[in-house]
Amino acid sequence: MKISRKTLLKIIAAMGIFIIAYSLFRHFTGIGLSETAEKYMMDIIIFGALGLFLYNRKLARDEKRAREAAEEAERRAAEEPEEEAPEEDENLPHWERK
Repeated sequence: MKISRKTLLKIIAAMGIFIIAYSLFRHFTGIGLSETAEKYMMDIIIFGALGLFLYNRKLARDEKRAREAAEEAERRAAEEPEEEAPEEDENLPHWERK
């Protein structure tokens, strides 16, 4: 299953929203994790988001290269003259021509 770029951005945005919501919850209620657990949680979220962002950029770069290769192949196909049918094929019915 290939994950799309939009889905990756949604996951990254959800991570950011979670950080903000957790911080607000902790600030207003005073309930939270221990300092070390909170530090590890924030580190995991931030590094995970950074990794997803870099993977998203890689997918964008790969899509751009594929698009450019398709355009180049289309341009080359338009530039090359079409091959003419050999004289022997002209005498054959159309379903037998190569």
